Amino acid sequence: MDWLLEPARMQFCERTLDGLIKHPADTWTNIGPLVAGIFILIYANRPLERLLGVAAMWTGLASGYFHASNTILGETLDLSGMFMFILSIAALQQHRSDPNRPGQRMLIAIVLVGSLILTVLSSFSTAFASPMFAVIVVIVVARGLYDSMLTRWAYAMVITFLIAWGFWWLDYMHIVCHPDNHILTGHGLWHLLNGVVFWCAFRHYQSTMPDPATELAEDQQPGD
Repeated sequence: MDWLLEPARMQFCERTLDGLIKHPADTWTNIGPLVAGIFILIYANRPLERLLGVAAMWTGLASGYFHASNTILGETLDLSGMFMFILSIAALQQHRSDPNRPGQRMLIAIVLVGSLILTVLSSFSTAFASPMFAVIVVIVVARGLYDSMLTRWAYAMVITFLIAWGFWWLDYMHIVCHPDNHILTGHGLWHLLNGVVFWCAFRHYQSTMPDPATELAEDQQPGD
């Protein structure tokens, strides 16, 4: 398993440093998803909403480790956060369309198992990760459009994501790149803006969920 500690396969603009933190700018900016996850957990009313908060926090922590360590292990954990987040969105969509089938606990189990399987497969090839993630995103977006439940939060989420993704590509392709800038990079802006994306996603689904009274009692927890 030593190969997991080899240098990461994906390299962004920021120059790799010696020491404990290899990419300082791309590490600290993961505070975006982390803070978003904390606020989601504070305001969440349902188990699936809390799962989204956990996914946001895990994405921030895993991505922070990825850029701090610059290892394949970190890269793999970072991918696990991506999968967990998008599958959490898919679970929220399913619950919104039919609050009782399957229950929230079953959906949470499906998200966790699915994220684990996709992460293990991705650890052997990043060529698998991006297309698989893209397929899930397309399915989620298509279902969101089909449901016709678009709120201002949904528009804010999509617009912010597209801006963030633009910074990701500019940094990854070294189009806008200052390797010795260890304060704030294009990839760092991607991280910070993703925090906004996660929060907007939470507010969108929270505002379009069915009345809690229609949900199964077994999925309710104190405070719901």
